[in-house]
Amino acid sequence: MKKIGIVLLLLIVVGFSAGCIGSNGTGSTTSSTSSGSPGATTTSTPSKPAYVDVNGTRIYLNEVHFYMYGMKTCPHCRHMHEWITREYGEDALTYYELVDNETNMMLFEQLAQLLGITGVPAIAITYNGTLYAVIEGEFNVTATPEIIATAIKNDGVLLLTGKTYLLSYKDPKAKLVINALYTIFVKHQSVDVQKIFSELKANSTSTGNSTG
Repeated sequence: MKKIGIVLLLLIVVGFSAGCIGSNGTGSTTSSTSSGSPGATTTSTPSKPAYVDVNGTRIYLNEVHFYMYGMKTCPHCRHMHEWITREYGEDALTYYELVDNETNMMLFEQLAQLLGITGVPAIAITYNGTLYAVIEGEFNVTATPEIIATAIKNDGVLLLTGKTYLLSYKDPKAKLVINALYTIFVKHQSVDVQKIFSELKANSTSTGNSTG
């Protein structure tokens, strides 16, 4: 995983303390700083912006979709649900409730094993059907075009889970994790986490032997 610099982290996240109790009974807290990108220009219609121009990259807002694992007892989840739907509309959010839902809890536990996420909300962002970000906790929804544009520029998936990383689509090992995240968030299907870990370990060993 490629680590992304602190400037990006300051750009796209907000100063909320976010993290309700996760599946293992622990809390997770994410602190961030408010957004404001001088490189982003919004082109408006009488109702909603058609697209946002981020340093020459056009992000069409109707192509953005959010997937969120959350709990109805979590105030951070409720806030993000309200914020996302207010900015992008009800159809732009797919919400998976964890309370009293065994399937969603199982998938969230797999997500926790893959990324170490223990708190909610856990949110994925896709653009034109491609996964570009996974975020633990609250974030600045109005900075979504900048998040997507940054991920597109770096040809990867941004992970904002306490620290900020990039999973590159060009890296076969990272692609295994990206595919698993896409399956859990977008397809809403189970993955074999142990098999993924085994394949990652095998790939690492193979790479080490070939370069040794």
